[in-house]
Amino acid sequence: MRESIVIKNLGPLTDTAIADIRPLTVLIGPSGSGKSLLMKATAMMRYIYKRANVRAYLLDAGLKKSPFRFRMDSIMRDDMKYYLSQPGASIEYRVEMPSGNTYSVVFSKGKINVPKSIAPADLLFTKESWVSESRNVIPSWRANPANAKGSLGFYFHETLNDFEEAVKALDHIALGFIGANISVARRGSNQRIMLECEGRHRPIELRYASSGMQTVTPLAMLASYFADKFSFREAKKRSVLSYLYDSDQLAQFHPSTELSEVMSIINMHIEEPELSLDPVAQTQLLDFLVQKTLVTNNNSMTMMLATHSPYIVNALNLIINRQRTAASLPVADVAAFRLHDGTLINLASSDYNGNHFIDTADMTQPMENILDEYQRLTQDVKMP
Repeated sequence: MRESIVIKNLGPLTDTAIADIRPLTVLIGPSGSGKSLLMKATAMMRYIYKRANVRAYLLDAGLKKSPFRFRMDSIMRDDMKYYLSQPGASIEYRVEMPSGNTYSVVFSKGKINVPKSIAPADLLFTKESWVSESRNVIPSWRANPANAKGSLGFYFHETLNDFEEAVKALDHIALGFIGANISVARRGSNQRIMLECEGRHRPIELRYASSGMQTVTPLAMLASYFADKFSFREAKKRSVLSYLYDSDQLAQFHPSTELSEVMSIINMHIEEPELSLDPVAQTQLLDFLVQKTLVTNNNSMTMMLATHSPYIVNALNLIINRQRTAASLPVADVAAFRLHDGTLINLASSDYNGNHFIDTADMTQPMENILDEYQRLTQDVKMP
C-alpha cells in the first residue's frame, strides 16, 4: 500500500506534498513551520478514509441505506477548523493498493469528496493515534481528576483516552535506555503508574517523577499498547456492529468479507518525542519506538514524528545502517523532511557507493555559528 498527500494554502503549508508516506516519516523544522499541522491533516484524511472503508464494507454487506454521511463540520477539530476555512485551502490524500486500484479523499472549497465504492479486496481498517506534546499533563490530570476541569483540546484528550486504554491493558514495561521500569499498580478501580528507577530503592508514582519521565512514559506506554495489546477485532466490532444496532439494520447485514480478513494498520502521529530528554536519551527513545512499533510489533503499524531535534533526525542514519547487518527497518521504510517556507525538502540522499542516508549536514550550522561568534568575541578582547 502506498499513501500520498498534497496540501495547499493550509496555514503555513502553501504547497506541501509527500509522494510516498513511509512507515517511519520524520518531519523537522522551526516552530510555526507547519509540522504538527501537516500531521493533523494526514491523520484527519486517514480517519476520513477509514470511515469511507467502513461505509463501503457495510454497503457491500447488503445495507440499502447509506451508513453515514461525511460532514466536515463534525470532523474538523481545534485549529483545523480555522485553517480549513481559509480561502484556497485544499488537501488531496491518495491510497494506492497492491491490487493497483487507487482511491482518493479530497477536501476543497469547504467540501469533502470520498470514494463512492471500494473493492472488497482493497478494504482497509485503521486506528489513528495522536500523541500530543501536552502529554506531560497526563500524570497530574489522572492524579487529581476532581481538579482536572475543562478541556485541553481534542488532540490532548485523544491522547488521554488512548492512554487510559493502555493503562488497563499493560502491567509492566522496561525502559532500559533511561534506567527505569514502568508498572501499573491496581487496587479496585484505582490504577497508579509506578516507576522504579536505577539507584532508587522504592518505586515512585509517575506524577512525582522528573519532567522527562512524565513525557516519555505516556509515549512508551502508548507505543507498547498499540504494538502488543490493541485488539483490532474489538475495534472493528465497535465500528460496525454498533452502527448496525443503532440504525436497526442488523437483519440486512450479510457480509461477503469477514471483518478479520480486512487489512488493518495502526498509524501513530507523535508530537515532539524528544520533550525534556537529553540528546542521548532522545536517540535511544527513537530506537525503542522503532523496535517496538515497526520491527517486533504484533500489529501492523506506521509512525509519523514532528520534531525540533537534530539528534532525532541524525539517529535515523543509525537505524538505516543497522538494518544492513541485522533484521531491522528497511531503508525504503524511512523518510525525513524539512519544512521550509511552506514546502518540504526531502532529506534522503546517497553516497558514492549507493548507500542511502539522511542528509543532516546543515543541522550543525547553529552550533557552528555560535562557535564562530564566540571566536570572534574572544579575538576582539584585548589582553591586558
